[in-house]
Parts: sequence; structure tokens; C-alpha cells
Amino acid sequence: MIWARRIIAPGEWNEVQDQFESLFVKLGCPGQKMMLVATSGCGPTILSASLPNTVLLTALAGFEKTGDGELPAEASLLVGHPYAFEKRLRYPKRPSM
Repeated sequence: MIWARRIIAPGEWNEVQDQFESLFVKLGCPGQKMMLVATSGCGPTILSASLPNTVLLTALAGFEKTGDGELPAEASLLVGHPYAFEKRLRYPKRPSM
């Protein structure tokens, strides 16, 4: 499994997510080897994608390969299976009211 990321502008969100989801479904919804997560905060939105192999990286325009050490600690799961997500990442903490 490899990881890749892409910084996106707000107007690109739907197109990039749809592109990944289409690939995910085409590959039979692979359980632990493929997911798309988002991190946002004060800076730009960053999408991180896990893929079964580097060949699939060419199917995702604008994504660049990264290492496990560059993954965020917290993210929101956009596409993938929750159990695979929870093995590597955690959901962002909600602010206390």
C-alpha cells in the first residue's frame, strides 16, 4: 500500500472525490488498501489517498506519493471503510461547547 496527497482548492473538492470514488468502485471497493481522507484547518485542504500500488497513482491527477510519516494524525474519512481508517488515523476532535 502507498500513500499520496494533493492540496485542493474549494472548487476542486467534488471532482477529486468523485474521481477517487469511481476508481474505488471500479476496483471492487478494496477493504484495507484504499481510502481517501481529508484534513483542513487554518491552511489549505489536503486530501490523502491510500492505494494498493503505485500503478494506480497515475489514475489520480495531481496526487504525489508521500510516506507514512507524512500522514496527518487526524482526518475525515471521505471514501473507504471505517475499520481500515481507524487502524491508521483518528477522527478530528470536536470542540467542547
